[in-house]
Amino acid sequence: MRKSLARAGRIGAVFLMVGLQAGLSAFAAPLDADIQRRVREATFEVVVPKPAKETVTYDKAWQDLIPYQLRSDKYLSIGTAFAIGPGRYVTAMHVLSAAFGDSQREPMLRDAAGNIYPIDKIVKGSADQDFVMFTLAKAPGHSAVLDVQEKPELNETVYAVGNALGEGIVMREGNYTSDTPEEESGRWKWQRFSAPISGGNSGGPLVDAKGQVIGVVRAMRTSENTLNFAVPIELVTKAPENVVTVDSRSITGFLVFDATKASRVKADIPLPKSFADFSAAYAKLSDDFSAGQLRELMAENASDTFPRGKSSERLLHGLYERSAPGVVVKGGNGLWAIPSLNFTRLDLGHDGWQDAASFKGISIFHRHKPDDVQAAAWYADPQLARELVLKSSPPTIHVGGENAKILSMGKPEEDTRFTDIWGRVWQIRIWHPTTAFSSEWLAEFDLPVPDGTVGFDTRLMPIARASQLERLKLLTGFIAASYEGKLSQWDQFLKQEALLPRQLKPAMLRVDYGRSLAFDDRRLAFSFGPDLQKIERDLHLRLDFAFIPTEADAALLDIAGVSTFNSDDKTETGIFRHSTPAASANESVRKEWQKRLHHEHPYDAVASLVNGKQAISAIYGSADAEPAPEVLYTFQYRAESTTSQDAMKAKLDLLMRDAKVGER
Repeated sequence: MRKSLARAGRIGAVFLMVGLQAGLSAFAAPLDADIQRRVREATFEVVVPKPAKETVTYDKAWQDLIPYQLRSDKYLSIGTAFAIGPGRYVTAMHVLSAAFGDSQREPMLRDAAGNIYPIDKIVKGSADQDFVMFTLAKAPGHSAVLDVQEKPELNETVYAVGNALGEGIVMREGNYTSDTPEEESGRWKWQRFSAPISGGNSGGPLVDAKGQVIGVVRAMRTSENTLNFAVPIELVTKAPENVVTVDSRSITGFLVFDATKASRVKADIPLPKSFADFSAAYAKLSDDFSAGQLRELMAENASDTFPRGKSSERLLHGLYERSAPGVVVKGGNGLWAIPSLNFTRLDLGHDGWQDAASFKGISIFHRHKPDDVQAAAWYADPQLARELVLKSSPPTIHVGGENAKILSMGKPEEDTRFTDIWGRVWQIRIWHPTTAFSSEWLAEFDLPVPDGTVGFDTRLMPIARASQLERLKLLTGFIAASYEGKLSQWDQFLKQEALLPRQLKPAMLRVDYGRSLAFDDRRLAFSFGPDLQKIERDLHLRLDFAFIPTEADAALLDIAGVSTFNSDDKTETGIFRHSTPAASANESVRKEWQKRLHHEHPYDAVASLVNGKQAISAIYGSADAEPAPEVLYTFQYRAESTTSQDAMKAKLDLLMRDAKVGER
């Protein structure tokens, strides 16, 4: 959980925006009393209202453990602002942007007496230089403003003024030590100063001994706390009116390959605007730019992005045979592949579990539905599954020597469906977990499967959420997954017709318990009875998929493996589709294909010991057929190691007896 809206992120590699959380002890500043009074009257907290209702539920009332003043305050302090002229107020852009994307938390100013002043209009600013000027809807009762000093002297005494640690306006002494170039190309210089600053100082004035503003407190250097950074006030006063400028370099990438695109976002947001309208305009600019960058990046790499290009050949001639989900990525060798992820299992109770792995900041998971949860509820109620995960592994916060566990994030704000490029139906759930002290966004993409859900989730930045979601939708096309479950689970899953992928139809699987199991998907048809395996509700069925090349350098995703497993007698059946090796295939793959073509061992219906079990395999059709087929189907049966060759062959014959293959 984010501890405060004021934690607004990073700019560059070493600068941390000064939000509410960091801390250095305050000490009194020896300014003249009249100057102190004027500076205090002209300086305000920037606050946002606490939500009327929190969406996050904890196992204890941890808010009672925090100091009374913070607990009882109806507002959350996120930074500092100050008056620079009649009706004109200034703060750091990142202070206001901490509330972007959150319609319930519009920032306001608060004076020392507790009076609240809503923002009226944003009148000018710079996203890159990190400042913004605005007016208020109601003028404060006093008219104190700060004079400016655009040409301060190096090494003079300065005072950092601000709402340090959310405990009121304090002033702390130091020196204006130096200037340092802006990080990208030195277009302007930041001021460096030694006066201590703490969380909440962001946006406050940096004043000289006369109480004149020389800069806007911006950031502290995380590796060197004695030198902090401010925006020179000259940048503020000389900035053009009625516009917020954006002019920065941006690098766009995508999770599944290393290629990036560097571009410049350069735009003007016309003003004046209300905070809500400015926030929306800024978000649209960010969304449009990010989405355009991603489109251009993908277009520039389209000819060699899976499933196109020679780098995809090996994967297009393979088969994904894993219970755990995978991600299609371009490896260091330039070839597309599906590397194994390191999954950790979480027990959800009643034979339910979650396997989860981290992939570049995204959590990839497979959730196996607990037996005591109805399938219809599992697929329809996203809160149910998430709370099971929270119950088994609750995030905690540490307050006042105690740990409070998160039990629920409530219902998602959005619950929609999306069909990916392969025809699979995803459920997109967006949560907005909100407490009095935090506001976040979480996106979860769920792919319904017979035994539960496969998917991924990640946190969203509050700005440009639309483009982030488009990026995640694009990622769905690079997720590999098998569909598996007990026959009883398949019964329930196939009834969810709106959630079925294009490749699955309810009629393709016909089960008559105790008598027969039949499968028919147009490429492959087969059936068997209890003389091969018991047709019980607990019989496990898995469908594996392959990316199959088609015309015009494209591909489709389709069923390429059907296997069953009986946990009682430890028997397995499997039918797998294999295509001719890719031109770039290694020698071992080519040799295996030749064995299949010639029906050589282990594809000769002769049993052998494999990984402690007896396995017997055969190829559908005639050996050495002419013309040579481009696709072959392998039929396999596995049983305990003590099973005889005659018994193994009889079982394999039962599996192949009614089989039909509809492609060559």
